Amino acid sequence: MLKAIVFDLDGVVYKGATGIPGVAAEIARLQKKRNVLFLTNNATKSRADYVRFLASFGVMVSAQDVMTSSFGCAHYVREKYGKGRKVFVIGESGLRDELEGEAGAKIVEDGSAEIVACGLDRQINYFKLDAALKNLLSGAHFVLANNDPTYPTERGVSPGSGSIAALLTCASGRKPDVIIGKPSSYLIGLLLKMHGVKAKEAAFVGDRLEIDMRMANAAGMKSVLVLTGIAKREDLKKAPRTDRPGLVIESAAEIGKALGI
Repeated sequence: MLKAIVFDLDGVVYKGATGIPGVAAEIARLQKKRNVLFLTNNATKSRADYVRFLASFGVMVSAQDVMTSSFGCAHYVREKYGKGRKVFVIGESGLRDELEGEAGAKIVEDGSAEIVACGLDRQINYFKLDAALKNLLSGAHFVLANNDPTYPTERGVSPGSGSIAALLTCASGRKPDVIIGKPSSYLIGLLLKMHGVKAKEAAFVGDRLEIDMRMANAAGMKSVLVLTGIAKREDLKKAPRTDRPGLVIESAAEIGKALGI
């Protein structure tokens, strides 16, 4: 029996500032029957930010129910490098807040960084990229929140964290030392461990074949694709076996029925 349902957020629960019809009500219904969790590659918000943001769509959760690549980055930095490291951040407040809170990081803006943490940064500019490059060329570790080339909005797709990282890789000749977000298993492994759930006891609901479905399949979860985000039904024909979902539904509003819950 499935013990947990893990939802991606962008393109699954909402697009930008617009909730996807029926999803909040379905989540509320499922929360009475199963462990309902959330996992996003988005590093612009902290877990606390997401609690407030999801509430604006009528989805009530606690911080422990949410896993973000911002928290994942901070947790990894603490585990791998220890607390109190100097970190240069390309990213927004969520990534900085989690690094300071979870890893005790000292956020620096000069060339003294021990780590460059990169996520989506919608205020990116040349000078920030230049400073990040100089830190990388000086030997700083390169931690990437996620490698998503784009992310869905109500106006279509926009450049993602992976597009920013590609520029730094091109300039420095260095690939990230680690990529925290999906399709890496790091975030889902951490989330399920925190809730005492095995991968085979959980379903993952996402909107991207090469990211969400690949991660879920590799982890041994039940993979469910929704068609409200990036992937379209015609994309399934050319998807490799690793990226094919176990189920395809139009919207996450239908997930309970599809899983028989």
